[in-house]
Amino acid sequence: MNKITGAQNMTSSAEKFTYWTLLGLSPQSDSYQLKQAFKREAKIWHPDVNKGCQNAEERFKWINEAYLVLSDPKKRFEWEIAGRPAFEIKKINTSSAKTYPQQPQDKSDNGDTVFNSAEKFLILIIALAIIFPLNALLFRS
Repeated sequence: MNKITGAQNMTSSAEKFTYWTLLGLSPQSDSYQLKQAFKREAKIWHPDVNKGCQNAEERFKWINEAYLVLSDPKKRFEWEIAGRPAFEIKKINTSSAKTYPQQPQDKSDNGDTVFNSAEKFLILIIALAIIFPLNALLFRS
């Protein structure tokens, strides 16, 4: 097995990921490729293989979450509507207390605010409430 040590498990102090990049896949990947990528990454980053490495434990948690979201059509749709938020996996100092993965940021790469899924849904409802009555007025037969 490929054992990850605290010094070599991350290439930088923080890396930005989406669920797709975390699993090393493109959004066009099918369910079989998704499952294979999940198995591959879970095997590499599993805490039992990397005993005592909190970085591997954090990454393993994100890999599980990525698979749960991408394999469930409803969760995947909600995640995609949210703008496919990216998150960072930071290198953990082994002397510090146990930490958990950060929540995905609601920011795009250029710093602009991205609407969350609830805001996008509200905008859709408002747009429909305006468009349908207007359509009925303009195109009466």
